[in-house]
Amino acid sequence: MNDICDIVSLNSDVEPLVIQASATRTRFFREIAEDRFRPLRFVHFSDIHAVPELWDRIVDFINYYSDYVDFAIHTGDYCGSCQEEYVDFYGTGKPCARSIYNCVGNHDTVTTPDWIKNTKESAHRLLFEPCNCKDELTFLECDYSMTYYRDFPESNIRLVVLDMYFDIDIQCAWLRDILRDAREKGLCVITAMHERTDFVNDSFGVTFHTKNDYLSLEGRRDRSPFEEIIVDFIADGGCHICNLAGHEHHDLFGLTDAGVLNIAVQSGTCWDGWCDGLRVRGTRTYDCFNYMAVDVNMGLLKIVRVGNNRDIFLRSQRSLCYDYLNRKIIFND
Repeated sequence: MNDICDIVSLNSDVEPLVIQASATRTRFFREIAEDRFRPLRFVHFSDIHAVPELWDRIVDFINYYSDYVDFAIHTGDYCGSCQEEYVDFYGTGKPCARSIYNCVGNHDTVTTPDWIKNTKESAHRLLFEPCNCKDELTFLECDYSMTYYRDFPESNIRLVVLDMYFDIDIQCAWLRDILRDAREKGLCVITAMHERTDFVNDSFGVTFHTKNDYLSLEGRRDRSPFEEIIVDFIADGGCHICNLAGHEHHDLFGLTDAGVLNIAVQSGTCWDGWCDGLRVRGTRTYDCFNYMAVDVNMGLLKIVRVGNNRDIFLRSQRSLCYDYLNRKIIFND
């Protein structure tokens, strides 16, 4: 197929899901419950890998639904297979009505396909210098920082974005302080980084978790040093909602052995070698990202899939509602 339909038309059926995901209790019930906060609504995509058309299509979706989107976050692998394959989406892509926050991925750190790691400055120059929303963020103070947080007081949530490839010890100390501060202020926390914090178990049997046997294919990778800090935060009474990730190019939704919820989204790029199904230009399968909302009044996390919402097993990844306080699935289709 050569012709390609606009992303909003291809995904017109998600409109009621976006509207209801963005909503909290209706007025009568809200007044009885004395709800204080509004849901935090955002787009989570990852691993765009320097494909301009797909970035622009995500922006088209955000712009169309901008009344229901507070921001977007891309969790790494902004470059193609390496830094030589680079597109400045902030400078050359379509203007976006909402801020798109970025995160460094493993492919963003290497110079060539030979997998030679480059400097931190090089990754910062490509991913963060062009970013037009840095003033909204509070960065860890260090050279070429790609580690930051932003508070959303109207939603009672702190978003913390971490760099898995440079200055880990400095970040660990900073993360402990930032999480302690969030706990003392009563803020719930969402973390985001390119990779999961540890191996993600199929904890809930949902369709947003791959059925392919990637464990046999690639084995168990090392635990992130940030996992233990998040676990300690939870043990001390902190509210950690989830960790957002990419890297895998397939869906993950589940708990680590230590109990940290990780949500990895399928790749935003159409490179489908590691995906759970084909990505065909000109069809709905071409795009893939999540619209998400978190409601701290009710303790709910909601996911709506935009674009490819089937895997090779014909399971539907259409929507999911999760009670993160009681760790149970409300609905999944």
